[in-house]
Amino acid sequence: MPAIPPIIDTTATTPPPITEVLAPDKWGHIDYKGLLSDWLEKGINFGVRVLIAIIIFYVGRLVVKWLLRIADRAMERRKFEVAVRGFLHSILRVILLIAVVVAAINSLGVAPVSFAALMAAAGITIGASLGGQLQNLAGGVIILLTHPFRVGDYISTGTTEGIVSRVAIFFTSLTTVDNKAIYIPNAKITSEALINYTEMKLRRCEWLVTVDYDTDYEQVRALLEQIANNESRILPEPAHQVALSQLSASSVDIFLRGWCHTEEYWQLYWDINREIYTRFNKEGIGFAFPQLRVHTS
Repeated sequence: MPAIPPIIDTTATTPPPITEVLAPDKWGHIDYKGLLSDWLEKGINFGVRVLIAIIIFYVGRLVVKWLLRIADRAMERRKFEVAVRGFLHSILRVILLIAVVVAAINSLGVAPVSFAALMAAAGITIGASLGGQLQNLAGGVIILLTHPFRVGDYISTGTTEGIVSRVAIFFTSLTTVDNKAIYIPNAKITSEALINYTEMKLRRCEWLVTVDYDTDYEQVRALLEQIANNESRILPEPAHQVALSQLSASSVDIFLRGWCHTEEYWQLYWDINREIYTRFNKEGIGFAFPQLRVHTS
């Protein structure tokens, strides 16, 4: 009958080695000069690494600027849209700066695996805390793919409107008519209704005139027709319209509608307003205003 091997207790732990306590009488045998020389050597090596890291970071930033200029010129030669150029410029800048930081940290002697693990942990933490910015990044990609507007277009979204001046990674910049800069998160733009006033080549202007009830409608209609026919910026096709809009409580509302080129919209609107005011006063046609008539017997 074969012998049964003894059972080994695997739960037993090896007792830690007992470190020797340095007695006070042995302190005089320590090589302080060698220890100081060793610390000094390590400090010098670390200082050299820090200096190299600083040089790499500084030179790397200069190289990044140089590469970005080359990329901008290449995109301009290939006639990339201004919005696409700005977006790609922002992404390329972030990637290159991260590469410079990684190179600088590696020069300090940090193991790439340890640095990668640290970056992964930091990425998870940052991603969880900046979830909204990731939505803005996705919104920027959607804007570039769908082209709801381009740089130079006049748009309105929510309560904000202005001329698009830049499309970046996380935001879109607008310039208002009174020269204020507005930065809108891309996620907000892609999740709300957006009006692009510049996309269509033609726009329709409308002027609403309110006159008294005792005013001759045919006289007003003929005068508005004359104003429209004399204005070259009102296009013949589609034809303009003059019609009685509604009978309000204190006025008769008559509108003039005409089509024009988009870039001429506001100046035409203001000029026709001035012409209507001048011609109506000259012809003795009064404008209506809210009023209440009381008849007593």
